[in-house]
Amino acid sequence: MPLLPPLPSPAVAALAPVRAAAQDVLDPAHLRAALHVNPADATLAAALRCGAAVALAIAVPGLLGRPDLAAFASLGALTSLYGRYDPYRRRAALLATVGALMTGTIALFTLLAVVGAPTLATTAAVAALAAGATAFCLLVRTGPPGATIVVFAAGAGLAGSPDLGDLVPRVLAGASGALLAWLVCMAGALVRPTAPARLAVRRAADAVTVAAREASPGAGTSAVAAREASPGAGASAAVAREASHGRDAAPGARSTDAAPPVPSRHAARAARLAVARARDVLADDASWRLPRGAVPALARELDEIERVLDALGVPRDDTAAPVRTSLTAQARSRIRGPWRLATARVGISGLVAGGVAAVAGLGHAAWATMGSTAVLQGESARHAVVRALQRGAGTVAGALLAWPLLAAPLGFWGTAAVVVVLQTVTETIVGRHYGLAMLTITPMALLMTSLAHPADPAGLALDRALDTVLGAAVGVLAVVLVHPRTRPRARENPGTAR
Repeated sequence: MPLLPPLPSPAVAALAPVRAAAQDVLDPAHLRAALHVNPADATLAAALRCGAAVALAIAVPGLLGRPDLAAFASLGALTSLYGRYDPYRRRAALLATVGALMTGTIALFTLLAVVGAPTLATTAAVAALAAGATAFCLLVRTGPPGATIVVFAAGAGLAGSPDLGDLVPRVLAGASGALLAWLVCMAGALVRPTAPARLAVRRAADAVTVAAREASPGAGTSAVAAREASPGAGASAAVAREASHGRDAAPGARSTDAAPPVPSRHAARAARLAVARARDVLADDASWRLPRGAVPALARELDEIERVLDALGVPRDDTAAPVRTSLTAQARSRIRGPWRLATARVGISGLVAGGVAAVAGLGHAAWATMGSTAVLQGESARHAVVRALQRGAGTVAGALLAWPLLAAPLGFWGTAAVVVVLQTVTETIVGRHYGLAMLTITPMALLMTSLAHPADPAGLALDRALDTVLGAAVGVLAVVLVHPRTRPRARENPGTAR
């Protein structure tokens, strides 16, 4: 009778995921990935919307003679960062929900500052908020920037030495900024309500073009050229024509008995996801009167795009046709998903990072929690490490750039103008390279902070750099150390094994 191999001890089994995560985190390929610049499209319109929302939000308290409230108004306006490519009906609900969350965060943490809550309590509250906001963002799939901006609002609420009389003005400023952001981001529905759907279909065509290029070299390039030469032509027709050309016109090709070339697994999955995303957008538009008329034509175009994927041998997902659902229903459908691990990591790392920052005497412990939260908004160890490298290095460099800006006598309106410009530039580059975006995010955030509470420029910049690096490091440690609890496997009986 063969002897069974000895099972590892519980301690060894428990450390196995930690060891695997540590090896993943230390992969030198992450450094190369941190330097990579990603392609991005449709960034200018979103950047201009966000810049306009922040400009209006800052201008209102400035014109009313309350420049100290401009930071809270601009924080409310940062709700414009969410749902930038969502269809308008979903965008309306999402921005309203995020705006309420931002306003409530400002209210709660201002109240904690008013009552003089101890540092331990505020640190725990910020960590709990980071975890809760992460759960919300994952369940509703808000996309970037995730929970990070909500934690920033908590830090703003704790800043200064407010009294009870400051509570209502701060809340009203945050709410007004969120309302202005909603109006700016929804204004396009009156001009071009089908823009998000058209963008989604175009992105699906682009993803299928990439898949066709991999399956038949030259087809994807020809498809892009054909679409650029004939901008009035449907994307689906160009992709289908050129993909077919790439398959049929291959000089020196093997016999028809050979297996046809297929795209890589990554390209195939990206194409199917892009098509599914476009289907979701069209389902949302079909539920609303304004864009409904354009849905049938866009759906037919998407059908043609998907048939190209079928011809390339990419299997379809066995899912029902999408229907529009509310944010609550979407969250309920994902309640059994993997959001719990990410939420636990954010909560634990936020508590540790904020606690260490407070014990070390750093001036803005919430920024450390924000740093750990930011690096944990992805789905993998690779994402966390790359984001930590980019955020840490970018913030240090950005703090050096912010120092002279904070020391310069810009005045209120000069500072407001610089904030708006930096915010607009940030949104044009953040999708391409997060580290480069930190060069503008950091001075923008510090200038926003200075609008409400002028502080020593060197001390403010140093706090931001140290808190962020600390938070990023703790976030990576959370990826290594925090894993789902698993039960040890029972020893299998060979007599019953199948």
